[in-house]
Amino acid sequence: MARSKQDVLDYLGRAEVAAVGTSSMGSPRQRMMHFAVDEEFNFYLSSTKGDPKVIQWMNIPETAILVHQGPTFMEMEECEVIGRAEVIRSEKDRQKAIDLLVDRSPIVGQFHQIGALDRLEFIVVRPYTVKYRFVPEILQGEPPTVFDYEANREKVSVWADVAAKARAWKEAVRPLSLTAALVPILLGGVMAFSATREFNALHFILTLIGAIMIQAGTNMINDWKDADRDGENRSGIRPFTGGSRMIQLGLISRADMGFFGILLSVTATLIGVYLVVVSGLGILPLIAYGLIAGFFYTAGKGRFSFINLAPGIAEVLIATTYGVFMTMGAYYVQAGQYSLQVVLLSLPVALFISNVLLINQFPDAESDAKTDKKTLVVRLGKRAAKNILIVSFILGYMIIAVLPLFDYAPYTLYFAFLSVPFAIQAIRYAQQNYDKNSVDIIPSNAHTAINHLFSGLLLVFAFLLHSLTLAIPILYLAGSLVLVFWVWHYIERHRKTMNDFRLAFKK
Repeated sequence: MARSKQDVLDYLGRAEVAAVGTSSMGSPRQRMMHFAVDEEFNFYLSSTKGDPKVIQWMNIPETAILVHQGPTFMEMEECEVIGRAEVIRSEKDRQKAIDLLVDRSPIVGQFHQIGALDRLEFIVVRPYTVKYRFVPEILQGEPPTVFDYEANREKVSVWADVAAKARAWKEAVRPLSLTAALVPILLGGVMAFSATREFNALHFILTLIGAIMIQAGTNMINDWKDADRDGENRSGIRPFTGGSRMIQLGLISRADMGFFGILLSVTATLIGVYLVVVSGLGILPLIAYGLIAGFFYTAGKGRFSFINLAPGIAEVLIATTYGVFMTMGAYYVQAGQYSLQVVLLSLPVALFISNVLLINQFPDAESDAKTDKKTLVVRLGKRAAKNILIVSFILGYMIIAVLPLFDYAPYTLYFAFLSVPFAIQAIRYAQQNYDKNSVDIIPSNAHTAINHLFSGLLLVFAFLLHSLTLAIPILYLAGSLVLVFWVWHYIERHRKTMNDFRLAFKK
């Protein structure tokens, strides 16, 4: 017997949860979720911002929903919906979703009570097909009640899928991490100009592009190699740890991740070869060192990697690559020689980027230990690793304090001390929370990352201020503050989302 639309809506109104299925590179993923539905069978769902399910929807929106209930087999009713999910952006539609879900979803209700609804994403699944079935009728050969919404199919734009794929690759690159390459290249370039008063813009741009490609390629190669281990990681918290998770979410295949990681690295190598030709063979060892350090930093379980070779080797390799050697390389490309001053000025950058690497190992420590990834935190324990973090901060600022006194840097270098408050906060949170859960250590992750970026940009500002008229350094400083603010906002948004979720259900 065919049911009316209202009959099916009434049934859905009586149901509490639905099995919501999404696609993961062709493999299904399901989750039981509370839902609400409007008069056109649009299903409204909610989850926290950054939740893997939301990320999947943003990239692969095709969704299947099954509502199934009944006290006995012969009383079973079910409603199956095939449609396309969309993260709600307009305030009007968000409010509609809130109104429908606030009394049906415990998550929405709880976040509404604490005034944290801005930490939730609301999703609408617009149906292509709605099928209602009643078991006794199906057993008698009667067809299901079907409602088709062909207009919803016709509204789908192919460009939306292209944009979704672009977002997935952006996450794979991990744009927040690219500041690790940006800071040393800027510092090496400006120090070369300060020393020679000459500057080759083309060579500098190629150096910067090559360094960023190496960083992005290393990220992808590590995701490719660590896919199984990161898949087992239940405590890693993006954007600080756990890789991009694009493979685990099924948004990028493991093969594609490895291919494009290697492609970026090879392209960066070709840029490096060109820079060797135009600048001299002196830069060749730096390029080789960076490639080897990045490619063998980690590896699949049971295979060779620097991180499993001996305590601290991998961390030193990464710190020297993204601190000393990138700074020296950018300087050499411009000046054609090396300088002790560059080595000394790059040490704080190396120490601060090593701290970023170190603090990001804390949330992953238990998972890394189980999967035989012997990071420094796994080897030494959290207390000793926390002390290394503190010592590295102190050493970095001691070097900055001493260099102008011995005429290795202008006194404008002391502007870098404006970043000290971030280091103090990073130390404070690490001291308080190093042995607690992953969410508690997040503020230390955030302040450590900002400290590296801000201190590095201020070191560059110091040499610009010493070498140029006031206008350019001021413009640079303004741009630096905008970048720092953007990164801080990005990190803080993730931190608040996770913290609000924990507080909402703390009781």
